[in-house]
Amino acid sequence: MPSTPSPSSTPRARCATRRPRPNAGSAARPGSARWRAGIDQGPGHGRGLADTPRQPAVAPQVSAGDAPAVAHLRRSGALLLGKTTTTEMGCAIHADGPVHGRTLHPLAPGRCVGGSSCGAAAQLAAGWGPLALGSDAGGSVRIPGSYAGLAAFKPSFGCIPMGPASAFAEFAHLGPMARSVGDIALAMQVLGQPDARDPASLHARAASVPEEGAALRIGHCLRIGPDAGLDAAIATAMQTLLAQLKGRTWRGRQIELLPIDLGDLWLADALWQTWCARVFEACLHLSAAQIAQLGPDMQRQQAQGQALTGLQLATARRTLREGAQRLHELFAGLDLLLTPSTPGAAPAAGDFVHDAHPDAEALRASGNWLAATPFSHPFNVTQQPALSMPWGHDAQGLPFGLQLAGRRYADALVLDFGAALEQWIKE
Repeated sequence: MPSTPSPSSTPRARCATRRPRPNAGSAARPGSARWRAGIDQGPGHGRGLADTPRQPAVAPQVSAGDAPAVAHLRRSGALLLGKTTTTEMGCAIHADGPVHGRTLHPLAPGRCVGGSSCGAAAQLAAGWGPLALGSDAGGSVRIPGSYAGLAAFKPSFGCIPMGPASAFAEFAHLGPMARSVGDIALAMQVLGQPDARDPASLHARAASVPEEGAALRIGHCLRIGPDAGLDAAIATAMQTLLAQLKGRTWRGRQIELLPIDLGDLWLADALWQTWCARVFEACLHLSAAQIAQLGPDMQRQQAQGQALTGLQLATARRTLREGAQRLHELFAGLDLLLTPSTPGAAPAAGDFVHDAHPDAEALRASGNWLAATPFSHPFNVTQQPALSMPWGHDAQGLPFGLQLAGRRYADALVLDFGAALEQWIKE
């Protein structure tokens, strides 16, 4: 069963873009009757979701059929509650959009709930539903998960089928969000199945096999790339966590802690150039009049992408390829890596970067939110599984998250150890 939502007296969060269908209640009643009779409903029963990007330049369209992940959910008995807000086309993380306005942070309306899956995080943090599904091409489920005190999982690329592919194809992952790692694992039983419409999903699935007696090698890292203004509370939380993990065993494996320094690994600028080029690609079908109707983030990214030269794009792609290889080589000697999910708790509403970031003003001018959140996007480049889970609170009492990353296709290990870690953090 999913975690029980806490009662919420928070302001209206503006996190839904489409209300439930009129017959949603009647659709749920047969399942409720089966539950009262003690009949197994399937792992998806009682869970709702969804996440959809919208833009004013294109009229909303109703799909002729379910997306692969939604089809998996329906077959499992899930009750789909509605669609939640995102930033325009999922291109930013400040929770503002030209169609729905600003999605408020239910725990702190003056702070940003994160994005692009802002409505997904807001409805969970407000206690409305137990599960949400978002897309993550650079941190878009893990960043709001961190800011809202939730569990959020970006699985290995292709584990949850998508289709048709977007311009962000090899970076974009679907990922569930919930209030506990256990609920995430339950959701993945349903979502993590292949679908022929997404060839990347047609790989073998296998449960993790513990290496009896072998040490569990866990790296810990507080910096990826240049200084991002890490909150002191996060550095303290990492020291506390390492003290908790020292000397522990898990499933018969001794935990070995290894310090990792990735301060010279900088992928944000290269990925930002690639990102803007993909936004330009995604807008190729739009007329000049339609582009003029886009929100400010999309217009800025489309223009930056159009201005890039072939040399700049080739250099960016090489940087990403070499950075990915370095991380894969690192994980040849690691089972898991611990990092913060974000450099701090939620920034001010409408913003994506803290004033503590040394380059805050330059990032606001360019819109490069990837550079403001350096811990999440490297694992989109490498297509590795990465889990964000509730970890601690800053001096103002706002939550921040811990990220746990594993080798590609080691999703079961990430979720299994993450569930244990979730309990140890509460000790």
